[in-house]
Amino acid sequence: MVIARLTKYAIAIIIGWVMVCCSALASSQLVINESFERAIINQHAELSLAPNSATYFDILNGNASTPSLASPKAREQIWYSTKLNHSGYSPIPLVLNIERLNVDDLQIYLLDSSQRIIKSYRYQAGKGDFSLKQPIPNIRLGFTLQPYQNAQLLISVKDDGLQYFPIALWERDLLAQHDTNMLVLLGAVFGALTLIALYYLLSYLTQRIPTRFWLTMATLIIIALLFITEGGLALWPNLTNASERFYAVSLGMLLLCIAKVNHHLFSPVSLLFRLVNYAVPIAATVYCLTTNAYNATISLLLLTAAMGLYHVALALIFKDKNTRVVSTTYILAWLSFFAFYALVTLTLFSDLIYTIEVAIGMLIFVILGFLCFGFSVIAREQAKNQRKLSTQAETIASLNHFYDLFKNSAEGHYTSTWDGKLISVNPAMCKVFGYESEDEMLLKAASTLTFYASPEDRQVLLGTVSQQGHVTGKEIRGKRKDGSEFWFSLSCQMRESEEGNFLYGSIIDITEKKQSDLSLQYLATHDSLTGVYNRRQFETLFKEKVTAPSASPVCLLFLDLDRFKVVNDTCGHKAGDVLIKDISRLIENTLTSDAQIGRLGGDEFGIMYTKLSVDEVYLNAVKILNAVQAYRFMWDNRIFNLGVSIGMVVCDDTEVSPGQYLSMADAACYFAKEQGRNQVHRYNKDDESMQRYQRELDWVSSINNALEEGRFELYYQSLRPLNKTSDGHYYEVLLRLREKDGALVEPANFLPTAERFEMNVSVDKWVVTNTFKWLSENPEHLAELRRCSINLNCHSLADRDFTLFILNAFETFKIPYDKICFEVIESVAIIKMEDTLNFMSTFNRLGCSFALDDFGSGFSSYSYLKSLPVSQVKIDGMFIKDMLNDSIDAAMVASINDVAKAMGMQTVGEFVEDESTMTQLGKMGIDFAQGYGVAKPAPLRDFQPL
Repeated sequence: MVIARLTKYAIAIIIGWVMVCCSALASSQLVINESFERAIINQHAELSLAPNSATYFDILNGNASTPSLASPKAREQIWYSTKLNHSGYSPIPLVLNIERLNVDDLQIYLLDSSQRIIKSYRYQAGKGDFSLKQPIPNIRLGFTLQPYQNAQLLISVKDDGLQYFPIALWERDLLAQHDTNMLVLLGAVFGALTLIALYYLLSYLTQRIPTRFWLTMATLIIIALLFITEGGLALWPNLTNASERFYAVSLGMLLLCIAKVNHHLFSPVSLLFRLVNYAVPIAATVYCLTTNAYNATISLLLLTAAMGLYHVALALIFKDKNTRVVSTTYILAWLSFFAFYALVTLTLFSDLIYTIEVAIGMLIFVILGFLCFGFSVIAREQAKNQRKLSTQAETIASLNHFYDLFKNSAEGHYTSTWDGKLISVNPAMCKVFGYESEDEMLLKAASTLTFYASPEDRQVLLGTVSQQGHVTGKEIRGKRKDGSEFWFSLSCQMRESEEGNFLYGSIIDITEKKQSDLSLQYLATHDSLTGVYNRRQFETLFKEKVTAPSASPVCLLFLDLDRFKVVNDTCGHKAGDVLIKDISRLIENTLTSDAQIGRLGGDEFGIMYTKLSVDEVYLNAVKILNAVQAYRFMWDNRIFNLGVSIGMVVCDDTEVSPGQYLSMADAACYFAKEQGRNQVHRYNKDDESMQRYQRELDWVSSINNALEEGRFELYYQSLRPLNKTSDGHYYEVLLRLREKDGALVEPANFLPTAERFEMNVSVDKWVVTNTFKWLSENPEHLAELRRCSINLNCHSLADRDFTLFILNAFETFKIPYDKICFEVIESVAIIKMEDTLNFMSTFNRLGCSFALDDFGSGFSSYSYLKSLPVSQVKIDGMFIKDMLNDSIDAAMVASINDVAKAMGMQTVGEFVEDESTMTQLGKMGIDFAQGYGVAKPAPLRDFQPL
C-alpha cells in the first residue's frame, strides 16, 4: 500500500509540474479571426487556485494563488482565465466543448471587456442534468464573438478526481461536422465490435470452445467501456459521477476474461501464476470501489499497464515452441492495447482531445488488438486440431496395423455378444474350426455354443469371466464344422458398453500339444519299455493304499529276476529289453484283477494287492514263480531259462511307513536269493538275518545322509620313527561318522556296509577332498608334513573317474605329491591286482608313495609283495600285539621286516600298545610304530605333534 501511494503522489507531482510548465509557457490571450477552427483553452489560460467559496470576482481581483506541484486540496478549485481577442471583421460563432462529464462542479463565465457577464453555465455531475445533447453528450457553451470584440473566459473546476483535462474552443460549424464524423465512426466501431462479438458467440455455441465465450465477453465489455467513454452514462445523469466505479468494474472483468484466454492459449501456466491473474484484477476493483475518484483513476492506469506486461511475460515464458504464431500474435494484441493505453493517458494528462484522427487511431488499436486476440486463439485451435488430426492419423494407422495383425494373426480371434452371437472373426479362426471364409463362419455358426463339444464348458467359462472379468489359457474340447473334436486353448475378456456386454477372445489349436501332454503324463507315471507303472508312480499309489483305511491289509510283492544279467551280458541290451517286456506281459497275465504292478528297477518289479487275503496273495506269488520258471527265452538260436526271487510283506502295522514296507519287501527278496533263488520269502521281523540286513539298509541311509549333510569327521593317528629322530609329521588319516544325536561312530560299524553297497567311492572322495582342503588351509602344518597316509578301497582303485578326481584335487588344493601316501589293504590289492597296478603307476610317477596295509593276514604270499610298487609295508596288528609272549608272532614280524628291507621298503608296526613292544620293534629294525602306545586317534582340526 505504501508503494502504491508513493507512486500515485509521484504521478500527481509530474502532472502538476507539466501543467505549471504549460501554464508558464502559454499565453493567456487567444486571438480569434475568420480562419479560426479549434483551440485548446488550457494552452491559452492562466491557472490559479482558489477556495471553493471563491467567486469569479475574487479571481478578477487577484485573490488566488498559483497552482503548486501537488494536486489541489479537497477544498480548493482550479480556475482557468483566458482572454479572447476578435481581430476579424465578421461575427464568429464559437462553442466551448468539454468532453468529460464526471466533473463534480464546473462553472463557465463569459465576460466582456468591462468584466460584465455575457453568458454563464454551471454543470454538476450526478445532479440530474438532462440538458446534454444526445447522442454524443458533451458539456458545451455556445456564443458569438463580434468583430473587434474582446472577451474573457473564466472556467472553474472542482473535482476529487483528475482536475486537469483538455477544454476545447471550436468554431461551431466545424464542431457540427466533427460530431457528424464521430457519429459515423462510432457507429462503424460499434457495428464492427458487435459483429466480432456475434462471431465469437456463434462459434462458441457451435463449437463449445471456452475461449470463444471469454472473447465474446471481453468484446462486450469493450463495447460497454466505449459506451461509458463516449458519455453513455448521460442517459442517466445521476450516474455520471460514478463513471470511475463503472470503469473499475468493467476493466476488472475485462482483465479476468483476458486471463481466461491467456490460460487457454498457454496451458502450461502454473496454478500460482493463474491465481495472480485472477487475484490482482479483483483486488484492484475492490480497492477502486472503496477509494476516491483520483486514487481509482491512478490505480486503474497502473493496473492496466502492470497486467499487460504480466500477460506479455507469461506469453514469452510459457510459449509453445511448435506454435510461435500464438505467442507472437498475443503479444501484438497487447502492443496494440499499449498504444491505445498511451492515447488514453495523453487525453487524461495532456491537451490531447478526441479529434476524429485521435478517435480513429484509438479505435484502430482496440479493434486490431481484439483481432490479434482472435487470430491467436484461432492459431491455437488450429494447432490443437492439427495435433488431434495427427493423433487421429496415428490412431488410424495403429488401428490399421492392429487390423492387419487381427487378419493375419496365427491365432484365431473373435468377438461375440454375451449370448454367444458372433460379431467378427479372423481367417485363423475360420481355419481352426474348418470354415473357408469369415462370411461363411458368421453365416453358418449362429452361436459360439457350436464351438464346444460339451455345452457345459461354455457355461463354466461365462461363470469364470463374470467373476474375474477374463480367462487365460483355458483348455477346452471343441468341435469343428465337420463334427470332429479337437482341443483348443481359449483366452478371453469381457468389455461393457452401452450396447451390452461383449466377449473378445483368442483361440489356439492345441490338439497336438494336448496329445503330447497326455503322452508326457503317461510317461511320467508309466515305464516306457513295459507300459506298467514306473517306480515313482508305484510308490505314490502304494503310499495311498497303505495310508487309506481298508478291511484287508495291503500285501506287497518284490520281484527280482534270476539270471537276467546272463542274457543281458551274452546277447546285449536289445535282447534284455525284449526279455523284460515279455516277462512284464507274462506277469500281468498271471495277476488277479485287483493287483497293480510297477517296474522298480532294471529287472525288479513290485506288485500290490488290496482285496486279497494273505494266503491268496501267496498263492498268486507262487503262480507267478511257476509261470516265469516255465518261460523260455530264445535269442539268436539260444535258449535261456529264468527264475524269479519274490519277497512278500503284509502291510498290517500302522506305525510302519510305506518306505519301510518297500525296504522290508526288498530285504525279503534278497533273502529269497540268498536261500537258493526262485522262491517266495515272506518277511518276518523276528528273523535275525532279516534284522541284520535291515540294519545294513539303515546304514546305507545314514551314510548317504552323512555325505549330504557333511557329518563325517576327519581324525588322525601319528606314527613314531623308531630308528631316527622325528623330522616332521607322520600320521594316518582316519574317518568317523557323527550321528544326528551327536554320537561318534567308529568306521568298523559303517565301512563294511559302504563297501558292500559300493558307496565307498563317494566316501573316499569325501576323505581326499576334505583332507587336501584342510592341508591347504594350514600352510605351516603342510610345510612340516613328511607323510600323510590315506586309505583307499578296491572300488575306488577300479574306478577310472576316481583317478581323474584325485589328479584334479592335487591341482585344486596345490598339495605336493610327495607328502601323500595311499594305503591299500593287502587282500584288496591282490584281488584287484590289475586296477591296483595301474593306479599305483600313475601316482608313483608323480611322486606319491604307497603302503600295503594289514600285510601278513589272509592268504597272501611274498610273491605279491614283489609285484606291487609299494614303498612301505604295514605289518598286521595280529602279529604285533602278542609278539612279546609268542615266539611265532615275533618270528613272523622279523621275517616280514627282513623281506621288506631286502626289497628296499620301510616297515610299520600296527597295534603298538605299550613301550616295551615299541622297544622290541626298534631292536628288530622296524621303522615306525603306530598304535595307542604311540598316540590315540584325535580330530585332525585339533592336530598336536608328538
